[in-house]
Amino acid sequence: MKKLFTYFCALLICAQSLSAGEKDFFSRFHPGLEWGYTATCFNYHHFNYLDKSIGFRISDKDWESRYNTNAFVYGTLDFDLFRTVSTSILLGFEGIDRGRQIIPLLGRVSYHPEGLDNDGIFIFLDGGIAIKNRENDKYVNQSQLGAGYSMVLSEGSRLCFKVGFRVAYDRPDVWDPIEEEYVSADNIRCNDAWYCAFKFGVSLSF
Repeated sequence: MKKLFTYFCALLICAQSLSAGEKDFFSRFHPGLEWGYTATCFNYHHFNYLDKSIGFRISDKDWESRYNTNAFVYGTLDFDLFRTVSTSILLGFEGIDRGRQIIPLLGRVSYHPEGLDNDGIFIFLDGGIAIKNRENDKYVNQSQLGAGYSMVLSEGSRLCFKVGFRVAYDRPDVWDPIEEEYVSADNIRCNDAWYCAFKFGVSLSF
């Protein structure tokens, strides 16, 4: 995270030096909101744990095509890096699987071929981690590749419609069907989970 923050600060300084005179530095910042829903289509998990009743290690690996939907809402802060490129920081609330909610902190880069001040299609890439609000949240990370359409409402404000494909990694609690209870952390050797999903969202920045 320290390296990412350093790179982000360097990009801001670079943008200011390269495009001084075009826009005031502080007018490049645009707070906003983003909201929508996530359609999880494929899940993969690998659980390896010690069952306390039978005394053997159990390995459970499986792909599932289980469909599940969750909502998300972010507060955003965009920065116009160049004429066609913007960066964003996103913080909010999101569900990544059934009964699994996190507080994500994401960074995003967006490319607008027609320019940030014009309507048009754009592409974006983002990724980040979950802010810890329980023990295993610190292991959650995700990345997303997507595209959208941007509509300029007024100078500095934009309405965007987005669709993306997201992959999230998690280390969830492990349910033991034999004991009908969650496995204690001391008995877990592996609890990897991956969630593949499509995300549909709308954002408004000022």
